[in-house]
Amino acid sequence: MVLALPALQPVTAAVAVSDISRQKFISSLVSAAQSAQRKFGVPASVSIAQAIEASSWGTSPATSKAKNYFNTPCSGRMTASQYAALAEEQVGKPYVLGANGPAQFDCSSLVIYLNNKSGAFRMGDDTASGLYNRSRRVTGSPQVGDLVFLRNNPARANGIGHTAVLTKKLPGGEWRIIEARGRAYGVVRSTLSFWKQRSYYAGLRRLPALSFATSGSSTASAASLYQSGCVTIGSTAYAKFSSLTNSFYANAAAITGDSAYKAARSVMSSVPNFVNALAAVVKPRDSAVYAKTLNGLIDTYGLNEYNVVPISLVLQAGDSGAKVTALQNLLKAAGYSVSPTGQFDSATVSAVKKLQKAMKLEVDGQAGQYTLTSVFAKIGAGTTGARTSALNALLESLGYKTSGNDSFGSATTSALKSFQATTGRRASGTADAQTWAALFMSLDSAAPKTTGSPKVGQTLGVTAGDWGPGSVALSYQWYRGDNPVGGATGDSYAVQPADAGASLRVAVTGLKTGYTVTVRTSAATELVENADFTATPAPKISGRPVVGAILTATAGTWSPSPAALTYQWTRDGKPISGATGSSYTVQAADIHAALRVAVTGSMAGYNTVTKASDATDPVAKGTLSAKNPSISGTRQIGKTLTAVPGMWSPSGVALTYQWYRDSAKITKATGKIYKLVKADKDQKISVRVRGTLGGYITLERSSAKTRIS
Repeated sequence: MVLALPALQPVTAAVAVSDISRQKFISSLVSAAQSAQRKFGVPASVSIAQAIEASSWGTSPATSKAKNYFNTPCSGRMTASQYAALAEEQVGKPYVLGANGPAQFDCSSLVIYLNNKSGAFRMGDDTASGLYNRSRRVTGSPQVGDLVFLRNNPARANGIGHTAVLTKKLPGGEWRIIEARGRAYGVVRSTLSFWKQRSYYAGLRRLPALSFATSGSSTASAASLYQSGCVTIGSTAYAKFSSLTNSFYANAAAITGDSAYKAARSVMSSVPNFVNALAAVVKPRDSAVYAKTLNGLIDTYGLNEYNVVPISLVLQAGDSGAKVTALQNLLKAAGYSVSPTGQFDSATVSAVKKLQKAMKLEVDGQAGQYTLTSVFAKIGAGTTGARTSALNALLESLGYKTSGNDSFGSATTSALKSFQATTGRRASGTADAQTWAALFMSLDSAAPKTTGSPKVGQTLGVTAGDWGPGSVALSYQWYRGDNPVGGATGDSYAVQPADAGASLRVAVTGLKTGYTVTVRTSAATELVENADFTATPAPKISGRPVVGAILTATAGTWSPSPAALTYQWTRDGKPISGATGSSYTVQAADIHAALRVAVTGSMAGYNTVTKASDATDPVAKGTLSAKNPSISGTRQIGKTLTAVPGMWSPSGVALTYQWYRDSAKITKATGKIYKLVKADKDQKISVRVRGTLGGYITLERSSAKTRIS
């Protein structure tokens, strides 16, 4: 069940809240948010942002009437596992006869408290004897919530004097029991087989009204463990809480216990990823807007500064590595005699024990949460000594470059700021207690390495190295220079043309609940080389190599495409000026020469390639084209005849004329016009037109003969 609801219905008008009031409101939430983070792991920054958004800075009716900061609905019945978890939370509390909980119990009040919290029904005060009478004998298999009884009080009508509840089926058919056993024990765990061996065992019984929600049912809610009732506002029933902390616990319990939040839980160690996954559940229709709102609140008010870093790490004898080196330096800075060898040796055990004794901690020689935090000290730029050596050792183990040794210079400051930004904290460049904790709780990791050739068209892989402890979820981001490549988030990367001339690297991010988000970046590759075109193009020339003909170049196959193609025609190997198209008209200057075309292909990320065609046969002269000429004019002595040459091609042909009388040339009759003379009478006159053009074979055409009268 998704517990965080949209704004209250009916929607109330927004209330203006001053900046001072906002800061005070945030301050009032910090303790509860951090307590919820320590208990459930939900980042305090996200809980605070959710509370601000849901409660409208604490002005919503649900907040004022029910101490409900998340619009948490009134929860229904628990699941069996939630019931069992609630019972487990009572273990260790004292036994007080007549107490009604929740701080102390007797045997019957523990059972009543659990059943009232289950949401199935409510009952008032009762005794073990009364519970026996309310219940019925179990005839089938036991189940969570069943009660066991002892007849050890003869003063009662039924002799029943003690009761407890079944909470979990154990391997081998055994059952766990939670009971408030007595003043010497308090609330403890036991087993069904143990009860059956006790004197006056009275059997296994079941309250008829007790039933549980199925896992994932809409009536199931981990929040019911913390609500103290319900309140109706408008038409909506909201959970009522006895304290601010319980409201935060209920929200965190839902996130960590509800199946709907499974994806969000898997990325909870990364605040940005967690917010996005959370938004998809809380506001599925407006997830982007909701995520932007939460991230805006976190950034604007620096809420990440309130995130606590619980330390679950325990360093002990036999351990080695940078964290041990850092511990040894911190011990040394605290005045204990130990050499920073990186090996948790006997001298380190002795130093840890001395520290623990001085700090009044359990003296076990192991460096856990309290031992580690006792040697943390705030340091900043300019600090020297063993603490700075510890800081540099931790940063260098994560792949950062520092000032080295015990120097807190600009390199260490830059490295520390980068680490803080990566983990979602303010990049102060100062190592405070939370920064130390985050460094010690970083995942064990190795510097990733890229594999493959940095060349366009090739595929790079990544070897992430060993990460731990245990199973760690890894994600990837590839970079071109210092810029992330959009969408390149897999464990392999196909090198793109845009990468040519740049270096590539990959950042591997490790996520594991309870640990600091850890990012390791590979070394940069060599500059990416251009690729070669994968096909071998073979340009060809089509057309006859004669003057005036048009030759056409076929570029051949270029892959990948589309390659940008350019052309250059050559005459006996020398470029022809201006001949840069895919076609070429053969010129007179080409006669007797061989022609070729060179095709050049270029494409971003690929080596430019030029391929030339085979040579043509030597260029021959062209052939003129023309129709036979004709003669116009009056065919009488003294009149003028005109030669009509007809159409000649190509253009630019130079024409000359020669007139004939019968078949003999007429002397000096070489013009386009001819005046008939007496000698032409009764003769046949014709004209022959000769066409000449450079690069073409001379052509002659004769008109028909015409008789002169």
